[in-house]
Amino acid sequence: MKASYLLFLLFCLTAGSPFLLTPCLLASDGGSESSDDDDDLNCRQAGQNTWVRQTDLTSGLIYDLPLADDGGLFTAPLPIGEQGSMFELFARGSAWDSKIYLLDTKIIRAYSPKISVELVSEDDYSRGDLAGGNYIRRTRADRPFGLRYTVSGLVHGSTNEAERSVYFGCHYKSYSLEDYSDESDADPEVLSEAELSNGSADLSPLYHELPSATPTLGCGKQIYTFVRHAADGVPDAILAQPTIEVWPVAKASIENISSGQVLIDRIPSIVVRLQHLYPDSRTYVQIYSGSAVLGREGTLINGTERKFGRFYNPDVEGEPTNVPQTLSLSMEDLSNYASRDGVYTLEVITETPFFNRAPERLVHVTFEVDRTISSRGQFTSAEGVEE
Repeated sequence: MKASYLLFLLFCLTAGSPFLLTPCLLASDGGSESSDDDDDLNCRQAGQNTWVRQTDLTSGLIYDLPLADDGGLFTAPLPIGEQGSMFELFARGSAWDSKIYLLDTKIIRAYSPKISVELVSEDDYSRGDLAGGNYIRRTRADRPFGLRYTVSGLVHGSTNEAERSVYFGCHYKSYSLEDYSDESDADPEVLSEAELSNGSADLSPLYHELPSATPTLGCGKQIYTFVRHAADGVPDAILAQPTIEVWPVAKASIENISSGQVLIDRIPSIVVRLQHLYPDSRTYVQIYSGSAVLGREGTLINGTERKFGRFYNPDVEGEPTNVPQTLSLSMEDLSNYASRDGVYTLEVITETPFFNRAPERLVHVTFEVDRTISSRGQFTSAEGVEE
């Protein structure tokens, strides 16, 4: 006479996150007789009537776990890897029947999705948990960045959404160009969504998709979220959430002087207005003789240099600013830098992590100093008085 058993297997996997698997081994009167030559099973030798044999499909390890005659709950004795384990339910016949029967077989694989992600920017600044995938990097609105990720631990072809894919979403929040922050409680807006299976991808180059008057004025953040779907009583869980902050391209203007202007007397007070200076930057005003030449090194105007960020301020205590800066400069003594008559160029230069910190010109003005005209006028006026 063949035995009939109902066995529920309950496995609690703790490889990083708890996952609850509840497969069912159901024995019926139609169970098959074991014809294995290795009938010297551990549990048979011990006189056990009912047991489960677990075979690790990766290592080949085998473990026999005895059960009560009426079945019941048990914990898998061996860890369950991605390749899975085979569970076989055995029972010995009752009364006169001493044969061993294989009542049911199930292969159970671990469902433990993992994500490794790298958000890449030309600016190496970061804050947060790099190892855990929850961190913030930053870039400038005109510069590319990249996103690389690898998804593993999913079960290909499973009918369970949580086992076969993870959610991937790109969201954004815009910041004010006045204070570079967002004080609203509104949820981030969706840019794109997808379901990912096992595999790797390199999304490079990427450019920001923030709404703005022009792309160079993009200001805000884009959030890349990887989520394990809810399953087995466990709610949705964020696996990784790297974020890229996007800051607008710096702008500058020069007031009280214009290109092509001829100055016949002392150069007036010059005002330079600077907007959106990158939080890791060195900005200054320089002057040199001659027409504008991109990349030419001139004389730095005293009092105009502004440095932000740890790279340019290594000895400053406390955390440096991590948002752009807007300010104005005034130059009263420009005549001291243009003592001879001729053509001069005034430039506003900034250096940032981009382009290997090469100088970038924000604005320039080319003007002429001709004091001879003023002197001639004064001489002519003096002659007129004598007459």
